[in-house]
Amino acid sequence: MNPTPPSDRPTVWPLYVVTFLATYTIAVASISAPGIQHSLEIPETRTSLVIGAYSATFAAGLIMSGRLGDRYGRRRMFQLGTAGLAITAFLTAAAPNLELLLIARLLQGCAAAATTPQVLSSIQAILTGERRLRAVGLYSVFAGSGTVGGQVIGGVVNSGFGPEFGWRAAFGSVGVLAIFAWVGARYLTETRSPNPMGLDLRGSIILGISLFLLIAGLTNSAGIDLGSPLSPPGPLVSSAVLLAAAALGLGLLVPHSRGRERAGKPSILPARVMREPGVRLGVTLSCLLFLMIGGFMYNFAILSQIGLGYTPLESGLATLTLALAFVTSSAIAPRLVSRAGGPARGGPRVLLFASVLQACGLASVGLIALLGLSPFAAWFMVAAVLIGGGQGLMLGPLVSVVMTAVPDEVAGLTGGLIATAQQTGIGLGIAILSTVFAGLAQILPMPTAYGITTLGTVVLSLVFAFVTVRLRAHGRGV
Repeated sequence: MNPTPPSDRPTVWPLYVVTFLATYTIAVASISAPGIQHSLEIPETRTSLVIGAYSATFAAGLIMSGRLGDRYGRRRMFQLGTAGLAITAFLTAAAPNLELLLIARLLQGCAAAATTPQVLSSIQAILTGERRLRAVGLYSVFAGSGTVGGQVIGGVVNSGFGPEFGWRAAFGSVGVLAIFAWVGARYLTETRSPNPMGLDLRGSIILGISLFLLIAGLTNSAGIDLGSPLSPPGPLVSSAVLLAAAALGLGLLVPHSRGRERAGKPSILPARVMREPGVRLGVTLSCLLFLMIGGFMYNFAILSQIGLGYTPLESGLATLTLALAFVTSSAIAPRLVSRAGGPARGGPRVLLFASVLQACGLASVGLIALLGLSPFAAWFMVAAVLIGGGQGLMLGPLVSVVMTAVPDEVAGLTGGLIATAQQTGIGLGIAILSTVFAGLAQILPMPTAYGITTLGTVVLSLVFAFVTVRLRAHGRGV
């Protein structure tokens, strides 16, 4: 049902602003992490929790927010979400202590979850033919551009306003862009689904709390003294409690989903859909990719600014080649997939090539750090082209490859689960890889710890390649 029929030239630019913001906010947070740590005088374990907490509520709210948009109007949800993004961005920027900053970041994740599902749904509903194809292409471009903008603009703002107020100004820029999108939202065409699915509020709450406890437990474990883990025992005990609570919460989702299925009610993690091998493998791939992206970006910000003494601007500029390679490869990925035989045959081939390309880049960066090659930024920028190019080629075809491997009747729900896995992966990547990095940095020089952590990430890239082969085996018509 479309209350307002689509016009000949419907307004869609606010959708692109929010698409840009989705990755811009993550990149800004990562490059601002050292500034937050310095300004609020908090340990790195708490900083990574602040950065990752956003992804927990973002992931938990995506599916439910998409269904709310289908039921009550996508433009309405988009307006609420952009208003929430602006408010929470300014609350984040003004937070005087860790506790209020953490609350603001959790709320910011909820606001982002309210807007993001409406973007592609609105494009699908109000555009047709070539305009729709062009809009979907621009969606990928703006998502990649957010990474460039977050690193470079975030670095400029952080350096321009100094260590005390730089990170606050960077988060303030998120609020300014969100206001811009909110003003433009009034020109969007309102659309709804003719057959909206029901909601699962309890499941969304359980998932959100469980993810936050998991991220908190992982980041907290970085505070354990590796030389004497039981002296004091506090970090070890608290980490164990948090991780056990997270496992309990995630475990409760299984009977909850089955019970909802037996009752004929929708679930945040629909058991029927999750039983599909293609769905499970696709969710795993999405989580793995964004785990690598999130953890790598965060650790580089810590190494470059705290370990090597770079300014935020220098840190951001050092990632410019990575970001540009990411955007470029994302743009050409659809053509490569088409030339290689389409999503069913060519897609997995491109993903395999991309995972090897990224692995070579990660191995190169790890060796550069271990060997102490100087100047580090120059060597990093060369190797980072491989990482960015690989990640762009992995991100671009991923959704189409997964959709080819799952039955048509679950394709819609699969898209929501993939988006949830992406945000979960970012949060887990920051928590896990930063914890490994921080733990190694207790006993090794920081560049050495970074090199070892980055070389370890090569294993994840190879796991991505292995899962891609498994997914191809489940593809239809392959």
